Parts: sequence; C-alpha cells; structure tokens
Amino acid sequence: MLFSMFLRSFFIQAGWNYERFQNLGFAFSLEPALKKFYPDREKFKAAMLRHLHIFNTQPYMAGFVLGNIARMEERAAAAPSPEAELKNMPGVKQALASSFASIGDRIFWGRLKPMTAQICLLVWAAGGFYGWLFTGMNAPASAALLLAGPLLGIVFYSAFSVYWRWVGLKAGYACGGAANCALDASNWPRLIKLLSTAGFAMSLAIAVMAFSLLAGFNSGATVQGMALKAGLAISVLVLHRVSRALGRSVFFAAGLVLAVSLLVFSVFKVEAFKLYL
Repeated sequence: MLFSMFLRSFFIQAGWNYERFQNLGFAFSLEPALKKFYPDREKFKAAMLRHLHIFNTQPYMAGFVLGNIARMEERAAAAPSPEAELKNMPGVKQALASSFASIGDRIFWGRLKPMTAQICLLVWAAGGFYGWLFTGMNAPASAALLLAGPLLGIVFYSAFSVYWRWVGLKAGYACGGAANCALDASNWPRLIKLLSTAGFAMSLAIAVMAFSLLAGFNSGATVQGMALKAGLAISVLVLHRVSRALGRSVFFAAGLVLAVSLLVFSVFKVEAFKLYL
C-alpha cells in the first residue's frame, strides 16, 4: 500500500488547479489506502470526497502528510465511532501541510535548486569547458561533457526529492494522528544551514576559479588590477552572507550593491565593462 502511494505521489501536481491546488493529486495518492480501509463502496466514496477539499504543500514533502492521513483513516475505519478521528483530520492535515511547505520550500526551492546550476558549472569547469564564463575561451567541448553537467545536477536534486518522498511517507504513517507528526524526522535547521554553507562554498569556488582563469587570460595585467577584480566579486558574496546573518533580505544586499556600483561608476568614472575584460 505504501509503495503504491509513494509511486502515485510523483503525480501530486498533475491535477493542480487554482481552486483547490493539489487536492486531486492528494486524493489520487491516498486512494490505495482508502480502497484497503473501506471495502464498502459508499464509505470509500465518502472518504475520497473528504480529501477533495483545498490542499497545498511542498510537493516533495507531501509524503509526511499522506502517511499521517492514511494512518488516521485506518483508525477511523476500524473505530466503532469514527467521528472524533474524522473531526481532527482536517486540522491535522492543514497544520502539517503548512509546516512541511515552509521546511520544503527552504530546502528545495531555496537551496537545492540553485545548487543544481552550481554543480553543472563546476562539472564543466573540471572537464575544461569555460565557454559559459568567457566567450573568448569558448574551446570546443564534447557532447558528453555538456550533458554531464546538467545531468549530475539533476541526479543530485532528484536523489534528495525521492529520498524525502519515501522517508516522509513512512514517518507520517508511523506516527499518524498528531499535528506535529514527523516534524522531528530530521534536524531541519541544521540541514538547512548545512545546505546553505555548501551552496556558499560552491559559489566561492566558482568565483575563485573564474578570477584564476581571468588572471591567466590577462597575464599582462597588474597585480593591483587583478586584486580589485577578485575583491569586488568576493565582497558581494561576503555582503550577502553578512546581510542574511543580520536578518536582512537579499534585496537589501542587492540595493547596497547597486548604490555602491552607482558611486563607483558615476562618481569615480570607472568603466564597468572594461573592469572585467
């Protein structure tokens, strides 16, 4: 039953709609459990209709909610008087959907998705393809290398999503019935911080590599000029981390960079395009 629900969970967004969001996908994923718990056709139809109300969460974390609700439906089906279980179900479902949406968005949209592009660029650089950095260094690259970059990023991202789909489903089913069910399945703040550090390290590696290539490409440039080029990019990365540490948004950091850029390019008459070419 759980494996069937796991496979169906990959289609939870297939019936996405503006009226009730992921309700069709959620009901479709839950159907194997409901068929097992409610052999009576009328009770099965009533159970399916219960889960066609509005539902929305981070799709890769939906397993936590699915497992929880499956367990609650199992208890309701076995209870002589299921009213209490059914009464609590919408509140538990909504609470978990909101909690795991917040966690999942920060992990997948905020960290892992940008890291797929970083992995792609690092793979290309390791294979000797730098055309994505400088058109003047656009050396021929094999099709295998060009495909390897994005494919490795996709595999990295997919491994996380498949893992949490399955782990979430099992964890939710094991502790079903509580509004905080499986929220302790991982140390979420530590995981988010670890992914943030890894993403920053990859950004720094790409920046250092880019300016190392620039140094080789412009071997006749002065040390001061190269230091200025490297310093500007590293300063932007450091500014981003400091802004986040102080509770400021990325828009604050971007605004500060824009203000300093206007000062440098308009007041000090630095020619922006010649600075890095």
